[in-house]
Amino acid sequence: MPVRRSPGRRRRAAAGAAAALAAALACASLACAPAPSRAPSSTPAPLRSLRIPDGDLDRAPRVVSAAEALGDLDDARYAFEHAYAGLDGRSPLPPPRALARARAALRGRASWRPDELARLLRDLFEAPDGHLAFGHGGRAPLRSTADARPPPPGPAPRLVAGSPPLSRAAAAGSAPLPDLPRRLAPPRRLGPPVELTRSPVGVPVLAVRTFDSAAAAALAALPALAAELRRAPAFVVDLRGNAGGDYRFAERFARALTDAPLCALDEREVLSVAAAEGRANSVRRRLARGDVPDEARPRFLEHLAALERLAGALRARPSAAPRADLTTRGALVRGRAAGQRGATPARGVFLVDRGCASACEMLLALVRQIPGVLVAGQNTRGGMSVGEVALFRLPRSGVTLSFGTRAFRDPLGDFVELRGFEPDVRLDGADPVGDAVALALRGRPEGAPRRGARTSCARR
Repeated sequence: MPVRRSPGRRRRAAAGAAAALAAALACASLACAPAPSRAPSSTPAPLRSLRIPDGDLDRAPRVVSAAEALGDLDDARYAFEHAYAGLDGRSPLPPPRALARARAALRGRASWRPDELARLLRDLFEAPDGHLAFGHGGRAPLRSTADARPPPPGPAPRLVAGSPPLSRAAAAGSAPLPDLPRRLAPPRRLGPPVELTRSPVGVPVLAVRTFDSAAAAALAALPALAAELRRAPAFVVDLRGNAGGDYRFAERFARALTDAPLCALDEREVLSVAAAEGRANSVRRRLARGDVPDEARPRFLEHLAALERLAGALRARPSAAPRADLTTRGALVRGRAAGQRGATPARGVFLVDRGCASACEMLLALVRQIPGVLVAGQNTRGGMSVGEVALFRLPRSGVTLSFGTRAFRDPLGDFVELRGFEPDVRLDGADPVGDAVALALRGRPEGAPRRGARTSCARR
């Protein structure tokens, strides 16, 4: 069974050399990788530029005529067709009849406000995708997500407020979590990106509040901290409010917790000019807004340069298909920890809530495979299936689109987009960290559900 190269190395290889890029495109055209479930672009077409001009990255939107709104709809359709990874089995585009109805609606009015156009596009392109969003910048920014109501979580062992540690709800089937709109997800928690403390009884508690590349200096310490956790008889990793970021930091942390092979997440990456330009737009806007610390700017600038080189190299191949989906399934990543074979010697509890999303959930997809690890708290947010977010701005109205250009799938088959991961043990008390410490010391409670709809990394 092949050992998968890390996503970071694969991206750098694709962006760093024209020869490697050409080989990847040739391989895709010859079906070296498993073919995607649909082919959004079957014939070459003139390639548009979706690069946002520097002065428009956060410019206020404007009211547009019906003709201008129709032009923006066509640009939105182009962006989705050429860059949106989408969920497996779903087309990146709405059905032709839905597109026709949207065009008729746009023609039916003389003008469209930006918020009205953003919501029409949201309803048209709606998918159960936690990263898919529509809106605009300016003084009164708007962000409208295209999400469906998630199914209620199933029952799990539960720590009830006011009960002793590890007590279970009296009812066999506890009530599901409230179905909160995604805008009400818990905010990011304040504090340093990475912080190691100890509970009153001496159990190490590692808070990882983000995987954002802007915190790369702090996140680089995670593998060494994982080795320290493994030396303890029990530990807690607090991921509450961690909205994700760069998956490479999460993967390195997981691999440092075990020496056993782990089933990697299945991946499908969109390789196109539009996808590369959209990712570059996201980086450029962050830099323009000044929300990247000075020490992290060189890393962001290097990433931006790689994306722009990739877009240029792809644009220089006019005979190639405008989009290729590169797929990796059934691969392994090797644990890098030294010591006990196949497991962490400690009992580990990963504490989560609705604020854990994206790369945070990808970390859970790996560590849930490690014997001795429990996930406790609440359901995660459910925003993992489509990541590597690209940003686009429709040129007439200024309405923005953001969506993922890489699709991921949980190797155990337990993750559901918008519902997230269900915890092995629900924590409802006023002191979730204390309850997680008690859980780590006592181990898996009776009745904790068996996880894993699948037990093999074999191709599915």
